[in-house]
Amino acid sequence: MASAPITINGVSPVSRGRKSKKSNRKRPPGRPGAGSPQRAVELRAGATARGAPWPAPPRAAEIPDWFLPAIDETLAEADVVLAADGPRALEEATSLLLGAQLRRAAGEDEEAAGWFDWWLVELIGGLAARIRGELGRGGAEWEAPWRLLFGIASIAVPSLASRALAAAGGLLRDVAKESDQPAWLHDLADIAATGEVWLMRDAYGTRLAVIASFAYPRAQDPSVFLFDVDACGAIVVVNAGCYDEVSQAAAAWRSLAGESAAGAQPRPVTSADELLCLVHVEDDDVYLGECASDSALDNWYRVMRRLIDLEDALAKRGRPLPARKSLFGGRDTAPTVAAFTAWSVDRHGRPPEAAAVEALAGEWFDGCLPGAEHSASPHRVRYFREVLGDGPSVTVAAKALLPDWVRWNCERAGLPEHLAGPAVVAAAEAPPREFTRDGGACAP
Repeated sequence: MASAPITINGVSPVSRGRKSKKSNRKRPPGRPGAGSPQRAVELRAGATARGAPWPAPPRAAEIPDWFLPAIDETLAEADVVLAADGPRALEEATSLLLGAQLRRAAGEDEEAAGWFDWWLVELIGGLAARIRGELGRGGAEWEAPWRLLFGIASIAVPSLASRALAAAGGLLRDVAKESDQPAWLHDLADIAATGEVWLMRDAYGTRLAVIASFAYPRAQDPSVFLFDVDACGAIVVVNAGCYDEVSQAAAAWRSLAGESAAGAQPRPVTSADELLCLVHVEDDDVYLGECASDSALDNWYRVMRRLIDLEDALAKRGRPLPARKSLFGGRDTAPTVAAFTAWSVDRHGRPPEAAAVEALAGEWFDGCLPGAEHSASPHRVRYFREVLGDGPSVTVAAKALLPDWVRWNCERAGLPEHLAGPAVVAAAEAPPREFTRDGGACAP
């Protein structure tokens, strides 16, 4: 007997009329669980606390077309989690199962990410309903959704993990009557960071790898988690993944980051201040479009949760992450303007337009991580060109100076020509290549 499709407010995906992608854009509601991953303390001060008030759920008329079918497809494909023989295997299977639906949604709807947490709320409810229904009629298809609830508890932020555990708790007595379940299922929610962290940085300075060690209770299933951070524009985790050991994660990151990361080696983090990039990680949870990498979407929930887990572990060890401070404004650009002007006079025999240099310096430093002031990857240059846009005459003059500006920054950073050259080309290419956050290499 086939199970009925999931509904919201009595509306099933079968009964809803299909609309075109453009005409069916729905504004995402307030997010129920994750908010921004900028700081775990901010997350837990809000809706992530157990029992905290949640925003009203979206009405059926508001949800996008992919929403309910994605729940039904997840339920239909949930049997893949039954092959997991331990906590880490179930965690990974859960991430990939959910990620497959998020990737499909992102490919159809550029605003899909704004719905992802509400989707998980409804999926948890759908899993509980499926388990209850199967047990009630003596069916056999309850075990996969049952295990998936625990998998979700291992990768979701605290409020959403609590929902999954509460759903499982409400069904525990009935499940226990039906079958003995592995004791390790109850360890899934208790994965924790060990406090060991390694950092890698590419030659440009705006692509970073943070590799953190994790384990389940009693040191079960140790692993490391890779945060591939792109700081060329908004600071974003563009790839992520779970690996057996540091060397494996490092090799994966070098492959993702490309030539500029070829010689990078992981080094232990000795001060939490070195992890400033994680403090400033942002999630563009409304306009995702089709640019996100598969690994970013497969790990959409897990990245947020692992950031929280890592921050907790560091705080418990007396190494809390540094306070978040704005990266915009407040920089003294005068020394930079003077140094570039002197270089330009030496190179061209005349000073550049002062207002244009000041405009370049002001924009260049905005949003820049400390230590990356002279970072000029082709990727960052394309972002910068978009920031400058097509503005007034001073902007036109600033854009004309950009190839020299990039060359000067590359020289200050000590970049070899095979890395500096593509950045200078990116500053002058016409038309400029579009800036994307697809998780690919930062050059060329």
